[in-house]
Amino acid sequence: MRMKRFVAIFFLMLMLFELMAVTPLNACFHVDKLSAYDSVGLQRRKDDGKTVRGRMTHSAYPVVLNVVGHAVKVESPEKQVLPIYTHNGTFYLIVRLNKGTNWLNGLPKGKYFINSRLVTIK
Repeated sequence: MRMKRFVAIFFLMLMLFELMAVTPLNACFHVDKLSAYDSVGLQRRKDDGKTVRGRMTHSAYPVVLNVVGHAVKVESPEKQVLPIYTHNGTFYLIVRLNKGTNWLNGLPKGKYFINSRLVTIK
């Protein structure tokens, strides 16, 4: 009896997952339809042609960025957090900075937006 119940629940969950994967998000929830993104995903155009700025955030205080090899040297005047976004504008990581010089190591090769500036890690 337990096995039949388990199999029934398993197939029910599988059908719900398939339904969620196939159904587009805007069919389930009310969201604004976006017709196009620009190349970096920072701006988007609605169906009426108006451009809307994305919600990419940056640090509270200005920072100085320098790429040195595979690392990024970040000089911060205050203790703060620094969000990092991928090349297409999606959130990737948030880093806690100390006052002074900070080093960001371990980022995979690619292009990132750090404090609204395009940084390339080779």
